[in-house]
Amino acid sequence: MQLADLAMLTANIGRRGVGVNPLRGQNNVQGLADMGVQPHQGAGYLDVTDPDIIRKYEAFYGVDMPREIGYKIPQMFDAALAGKLKALWIIGEDVVQTDPNSQKVARALNSLDLLVVQELFMTSTAELADVVLPGASFLEKSGTFTNGERRVQRVNQVVEPLEGTKPDGQIVVDMMKRMGLDQPDYDPAIVLEEVSRIVPFFAGIKWEELGINGKQWPVTPDGKDTQILHQQEFRRGKGVFAFNAFRESEEIEANQDRFPYILTTNRNLEHYNCGAQTRRTANVEIVTEDVIFVHPDDAAEHGIKDSDMVCVESERGKIDIKAKVSDEIKKGVLSTTFHFPDVMVNDLTSDVHCSEAMCPEYKVVSVKIRKSRNGVRAPA
Repeated sequence: MQLADLAMLTANIGRRGVGVNPLRGQNNVQGLADMGVQPHQGAGYLDVTDPDIIRKYEAFYGVDMPREIGYKIPQMFDAALAGKLKALWIIGEDVVQTDPNSQKVARALNSLDLLVVQELFMTSTAELADVVLPGASFLEKSGTFTNGERRVQRVNQVVEPLEGTKPDGQIVVDMMKRMGLDQPDYDPAIVLEEVSRIVPFFAGIKWEELGINGKQWPVTPDGKDTQILHQQEFRRGKGVFAFNAFRESEEIEANQDRFPYILTTNRNLEHYNCGAQTRRTANVEIVTEDVIFVHPDDAAEHGIKDSDMVCVESERGKIDIKAKVSDEIKKGVLSTTFHFPDVMVNDLTSDVHCSEAMCPEYKVVSVKIRKSRNGVRAPA
């Protein structure tokens, strides 16, 4: 919202080469949101509590729709621990390693009556599952990705799925059939045709017309896409500035005396997210482990030298990790990645989250640091 405010304030809207283009953390985040994975919205960002929208969905799908907003991810874990959520089906996400407060996440998943995980590899999350459904990688299936500039891009299968695995779409179709709802086998053209009839800004998107570079939504029924939005006005008319006053993190307010350092998590070039894929490539020969960056002044204060094993502790847990003494990090701040499950950095992070998106506070974790007593990493 701050970026959008800044773009409006400086008139950087409605022209080629301007606007806001935040880098998304995961591939196809935009496409998932377009398809209604947010619990308060259905496909096309339509309000699931609006009676008119509910009637539209029910007429289209021929089934009764829920009237209440569902859970966001942190709420799912809380509900599981409270006994209100009984089953969870996770597709392609290692929440145990990548979500904050990993031990709480694991307790929540273990509280479920049924956990289904659809994955490529046996991740930390898949190890807790009652049922593992073997999926296929993006090279083994066809479909679409939508990027941050609203561009719907065609992805074409280049190799056959490994024996015993299936594309995610086919697994979902198979499950629908087993639950009594007959469906044709997964076909990206059929899926897009269905989407075009329920999502207004996909109205003119057809699989065979996406070509090499795709199309930017909204796409009109005649197939014309929209390269630049908001050239004359916003959909709501005038733009609205959103203001949220700065408020100190609850994490810092509650823990500054006992845990004086701020830990922020990040990613590096060689590994992606939990590393389940990139650790199975030659990249693991370039970056072999998670390390924690420590400013030279902070390292000197605690007698820490480069490559020493250090113990980092928050109120949620502790880890042993190798130190990287560097002036690339600010004094008072520590920084590390979470690509390797043997460290489990997210044992430290807090699940305090923002009030709107409920996105956890990955970047502000109150910790303390010391040299490991025995100089080696503790066993898992």
